Amino acid sequence: MKNHSKIFAEVFALSLVLLFTYTAFSKLWDWEGTRTSLHNQVFPSWMAEVLLYGLPLMELAAVVLLLSSRFRKWGFMLSVVLMCLFTAYVGLVMTGIFGRIPCSCGGVISSLGWREHFVVNVFFLTLAVWGMGKRE
Repeated sequence: MKNHSKIFAEVFALSLVLLFTYTAFSKLWDWEGTRTSLHNQVFPSWMAEVLLYGLPLMELAAVVLLLSSRFRKWGFMLSVVLMCLFTAYVGLVMTGIFGRIPCSCGGVISSLGWREHFVVNVFFLTLAVWGMGKRE
């Protein structure tokens, strides 16, 4: 059973690596589109600028940590934090608390509605929580 657990941890880490690599490079590739999208969100302009630089860095940090067996636990922890924040934000948007629904994310994820985005986030959050709780 321990062997299966290691395989799951590898698959879950790789899944998160693919997600964060895609999202980070999507933001970097379409820098101006990302900036515009972030400034259309409900938070202050200064926060949009912090997120413009901070999100890709944090996503790539998670990738590096997840790829290292020595630091994988930290990668899962960072993934949990990121996915909790992303999921909470999408959940708040869905409640209508902000009074308006901002535009969605870029890339392939932009084709998802807010409900589908929430489900995808919960899925990846579940992988990250499982990976964080795994004992080597």
